[in-house]
Amino acid sequence: MFGGKKKENKVEVPESFTLIDQGTIIQGNIDTTGRIQIHGVVKGNLNVNGVVEVAESGLIEGEYVKADEVKIVGHVKANIETKGRLEIWKRGKLEGNVRAGILDIEEGAIFIGSSNMGSSTETASLPETTKKELEEKKELFSD
Repeated sequence: MFGGKKKENKVEVPESFTLIDQGTIIQGNIDTTGRIQIHGVVKGNLNVNGVVEVAESGLIEGEYVKADEVKIVGHVKANIETKGRLEIWKRGKLEGNVRAGILDIEEGAIFIGSSNMGSSTETASLPETTKKELEEKKELFSD
């Protein structure tokens, strides 16, 4: 009775979820954890340890959006930085520069800016053998 195995009561904590509904306008920066879904307007920067979802009616206007993952169906006017995936869906529009691990732009989406892929901004260098092969081929075509 008292010497038996102890049962652990594990309580699952639901993921934090923030909804900015259509018709809502937030002026200022947002720092949060979990998932944030934007159907309204955010005029400011977002720093999210989690996922940012911009719905078709959603608009973000700021300097930056930093998150683990970003999904855009609405309109974003900001630079985006994510180590994970950035998805711009069919009706989505992004005006800003991107640094992302993965960039997925669906046909019909609009992206105005530049992108830097991968987790690092360093440029990869070619192995010496590949450099030599390229130089040899370059010489063949230069005549």
